[in-house]
Amino acid sequence: SCHLKFYFDKGEVVFILQCRQKRSDAVGTCVTKVGTKTCVLKFCPTCLLSRYGEIGEEVALNDNWVCPRCRKICNCSSCMINKGEKPTGMLTATAKKNGCSNVYEFLKKEGSDKYFYRGKMKPENVIGQGNCAEETNDSSAGCSEENAAARAKRVLKEKEEFQLEEVKLPQGIQSITVSNVDLDPDNAGSVLQFLEFCLTFREALGLRDGQAQLVVHEVLSGRSTGSQEYSTLTQTIIQLLTLILVDRGDISVGIGATDDRWFTILGECLAESEVKLDDFPPQMFQKGISEYAEMDSFQKLKLLNFVCDEALGTSVMRNFIENYENPKYVEKKKKAEETLNAAEAKEKQLYQKIKDDFAKTEADNNGVALTIEQRVAIISQMSDETEEVHFEMKKALEMQPKGQEYNDALRTNPVELDDNGLILWNLKSYNEEPTILLQDLGSCSNICPHEKWYSFSSQQKPQVEKYITFKRKKSLIEKKMEKKRKAVTE
Repeated sequence: SCHLKFYFDKGEVVFILQCRQKRSDAVGTCVTKVGTKTCVLKFCPTCLLSRYGEIGEEVALNDNWVCPRCRKICNCSSCMINKGEKPTGMLTATAKKNGCSNVYEFLKKEGSDKYFYRGKMKPENVIGQGNCAEETNDSSAGCSEENAAARAKRVLKEKEEFQLEEVKLPQGIQSITVSNVDLDPDNAGSVLQFLEFCLTFREALGLRDGQAQLVVHEVLSGRSTGSQEYSTLTQTIIQLLTLILVDRGDISVGIGATDDRWFTILGECLAESEVKLDDFPPQMFQKGISEYAEMDSFQKLKLLNFVCDEALGTSVMRNFIENYENPKYVEKKKKAEETLNAAEAKEKQLYQKIKDDFAKTEADNNGVALTIEQRVAIISQMSDETEEVHFEMKKALEMQPKGQEYNDALRTNPVELDDNGLILWNLKSYNEEPTILLQDLGSCSNICPHEKWYSFSSQQKPQVEKYITFKRKKSLIEKKMEKKRKAVTE
């Protein structure tokens, strides 16, 4: 019933003794101790009401509550067998048909020897699929056609839930423009990698406005390296190399823009690095700066990104990453805490209101204890408030930022991954509309895969968004199916 959906344990998933389910709405803490250990059994509001006539809200307020098993009245299958009796199966409907509000009351009245679970029914006697755990000794206690039909409908609904209409990703356009520069398909990935690095670590590196864009223009235009003093590309590489050398303690080496030694030092860094680039043998760097002048844009970008990656290992960059204060994360955490505090305050007020209403009604009734029906009636009147508190508490818990969210604040994560080597990105360095880019890594069967990058037209944007939604829904469904498979095998 709607008034029993309140999540007392604030989302903690626990195993319920009676219904054998993992649920997040367990109520009550049993105070019984055996030696130094306290009873840890959990019951959900539905089981407490239908099996023992206890109201979840009232149990949650009781600091001295003793669970049904410790009171020796538990009618779960395990306890019935331990007492030398047969398990009852699902008796709730039968109990109500016989004028009892719960299973415990019904068994006390009729005796457990008459009503017990006799095992699975034969398929020909059941409409639809699935087996009812209800006992089968008479028509009122057996699996009714209504129950069987409801089960068949539920199975059909689950099948429909796991079916999605396939959505295809539109064919991308092999043309990407960044900073008014049309990128060559072979260089697009390297250019985007460098620009993302500069945008992310601009503050730590002390980069000037537009410096990264000037470097890209210089590399792609094939400008002569004859005048190193005025080369933004050379100055940027020297800036990164100096950061690496200082981190290694080699502060005696001063590199200037007119000094060709930077190319030799770059070769030494590459030789000492764990990264091995076959395109750049050691002897290449020994021949001097002329070798660099003859490199094409693809090779220069490859070396540039190598230096960027090596710089990430310096203490300056590591400290920046560790101490980076993500404003969005801080704001989200603050808002989540405020929402959670407000929800907990509202929850406390609701508990107190229920308790006060119970006390007032008993006082008006000359101190006579309330019946279960009277207590349920009082709580039912607060169903809207209960639903509201439940929703706000759940929302507050969902708002809590994850630890990984803070640690990966500087990381650029893909929008969507595909099993066929397709990755969708929303990069800070790409501002054209739509902002989604496609990286095609090729299939795993390719011996020498070479990545390709694509953009999309504004007309393709709706289809791309529809594809992303489809992939995310599909991923959720696969997780649900995997969870169901694990539950069956456990």
